[in-house]
Amino acid sequence: MTKGNGQLTEPQQKILSFITRYVDQNNVPPTIREIQAGTGISSTSMVSYHLKALERANVLNRYERRSRGLVINEPNRVHLLDIATVPIVGVIGASAPAPTPDADALASAENTMPIARSLVGSVEGLYALEVKGNSMIDALINDGDIVIMRRDQEVHNGDLAAVFLIDRNESTLKRIYREGKRLKLKPENPTMKPFYVDARIAQIHGRVVCVIRRT
Repeated sequence: MTKGNGQLTEPQQKILSFITRYVDQNNVPPTIREIQAGTGISSTSMVSYHLKALERANVLNRYERRSRGLVINEPNRVHLLDIATVPIVGVIGASAPAPTPDADALASAENTMPIARSLVGSVEGLYALEVKGNSMIDALINDGDIVIMRRDQEVHNGDLAAVFLIDRNESTLKRIYREGKRLKLKPENPTMKPFYVDARIAQIHGRVVCVIRRT
């Protein structure tokens, strides 16, 4: 585990956010059982596993002989105002292009992802997608990870972006390059080759600003 909130897995982000909210609201840290109930993690043993990972990352200290023995380290202390809530609106193909969620699905997203504002800057236009496929593994984006996207049609060559292919009604996550009237969509996997699409039938729906690993 590397240090810094940007490298925490999703359960660890969720636990850290829950501890922060609980302390802000109750002025004491939560117990392990309260963390389990508040985060939906499967067992108290899994909570303990993730708390140890957070200790190794120097994000918090844990005093195991005390039922409420959790202390978030400064300057890693995250306050409620420092947490952004990003809607998870669907999936994005990181192999072959995948179907794009329709407008109703995007507008009614019920799942959300808490994330430190320091990782993403402004929260305007942010949304999250679950990655399906392994074409971006060399960019450290694996199957099941969450990518935080910013709605932005203006991207630079080499950016990681979600591209909607109009003629197929499908979306894919790739590194993009403009080559005249074409877009080059490049995987980050040595076993896969880039492919080209007519720029007129491709819409850029957003660029990657952050990756949340789920393993």
